[in-house]
Amino acid sequence: MIGIKKVSYGRMGNRLFHYNFLRQIAKKTDIDYFHRRLPDSVYFENMEKKSRPLSPFKETIRLTSKDVLTFKPDEFLKYITEETNKGKDILFDPPMLGEIFYDYLFYNPNEFFKIKIKYKKEFEYECSDRKVIGVHFRGTDFPSWNIHAALKISYYKAAIEFCLDGFRNDNPVFILFTDDKNYQAYLETINYLRLNGIRFYLGSTNDLPVYDLYQMTQCDILISSPSTFSIFAGCLGKPKKIIHDKNWLDYAISRNDIFWVKLSETSNPYYYLWKTF
Repeated sequence: MIGIKKVSYGRMGNRLFHYNFLRQIAKKTDIDYFHRRLPDSVYFENMEKKSRPLSPFKETIRLTSKDVLTFKPDEFLKYITEETNKGKDILFDPPMLGEIFYDYLFYNPNEFFKIKIKYKKEFEYECSDRKVIGVHFRGTDFPSWNIHAALKISYYKAAIEFCLDGFRNDNPVFILFTDDKNYQAYLETINYLRLNGIRFYLGSTNDLPVYDLYQMTQCDILISSPSTFSIFAGCLGKPKKIIHDKNWLDYAISRNDIFWVKLSETSNPYYYLWKTF
């Protein structure tokens, strides 16, 4: 069997990446999986504890993403199949993030993630005949984590203006999502939209993050951030056109960050880059 015992550090997005990897591998190899009760099981179906048979003398192999990266994808699938056939359990330990995402993105993540009905907070305004454009701002600890990840108003303004021009006949509406209502780019974007008479709404900034996650999954276009939360929202729900910040993308590629390198090259239908600004 393959499974998760240790939970990814950080916020919801990190844990969703981790769980997605487990489920992708389990389905691809047809190996049974197990996991502890995951913190986000309160919001998602199928994340309650999935036990493995008690076997105290069973050999266990622990792997992190660094270990996974030592294999080519076909070699890794062969390896875990052979080891589990020998009666061993394989644990996927955190972090399991973007560096292994694209190599093992075999199936639509919607197969593995079902937000519970009570957390599907629909838009409180009429959007059925409109192009819904989500705009995500990640503040809080991001500027201290990496100043390059603290995106500027220039990115958001350019992306918004492009969408206004390209979708003027689709009655576009912008919805702003953030974890930090005092984040400078967020406040500046609100001011820009107001000054220019552009219709917009705010996400559930004072509520549980899953409300924002669900509404982001229902957008047609996502002006995204480097946050795992925003990226995973782009994978779920409706197929979306994804926009990212070019300065951040260029920086991440120059640092050989595997996720961003692969994003710049991929045509994977479950998460691909539409535009940069």
